Amino acid sequence: MLEVYHFVNPLSGDSLETEKKLASYVTTATEKIALQVIPVMTMQSVHETAVALGHPEQEQVLSQTMYRFILDVKAVQFQGKKVARRFLEAAQTAIFSGQPYTDEFVMGLVADIAADQTLFLEDRNSDLTIQAYRADHNMAAEMGVTQFPTLVVYNTNGANHASRTTDFSDESLRSLITPSASQQLNTYDGYLHNGHVTEIEEG
Repeated sequence: MLEVYHFVNPLSGDSLETEKKLASYVTTATEKIALQVIPVMTMQSVHETAVALGHPEQEQVLSQTMYRFILDVKAVQFQGKKVARRFLEAAQTAIFSGQPYTDEFVMGLVADIAADQTLFLEDRNSDLTIQAYRADHNMAAEMGVTQFPTLVVYNTNGANHASRTTDFSDESLRSLITPSASQQLNTYDGYLHNGHVTEIEEG
C-alpha cells in the first residue's frame, strides 16, 4: 500500500488544482492508496499568499482566516477524511470566487456536504482539533516540507522509505502512484514511521 501525504496551502489556487489532479490519479490507481490532504500554515505561506492576492498589508487578517479554515477542516475530518476533502475543496472553490469565510458560510457548507453540524460545532474549537492541527504542522516539519503544495509518498510494502516532491506533472505522478512505485520508492531515503527522519530525496 502507498501512503500519500499531500501538504497544501488552503488559500492557494495551485494547491486546489493539485488536489483535484491527485484525486483523479488515486481514483484510477490499481494499487491501494491511503490519501491524506493536509492543510498547513506557516509564516512564509501566509506572506506569499498575501503578496499573491495583492494585499501584503493584510497578512494578519489572512493568517487568522487561514488558521480558522484549517481548524475547520480538522474538525470535519473527525467525521471522515473523504468528507473533509469535500469540505476543503468546496470551501476553496467558493473562496476563490469571492466568498468571504464567515461562520454562516461554513455552517451552510457543513450542511451541504452532509456532515453532522452538532458534532462539527463541538469539535470546531476543541483542544483535540488544535492538537491535530499542531500534529500536522510538526509532521510537515519532520518531513522537510517547506513549500506548498508538496507530496510525500510512503511505501508500506517494503523498506520504510519515502519520496517527496513538489512536481505534480503527469510524469511525476505516474512514476509515484503506479504499481511500479513500490519498487521505485525503495531507492529513496526518507521519513521513517518509527519517528526517525533522514534526508528525503526530491522526486
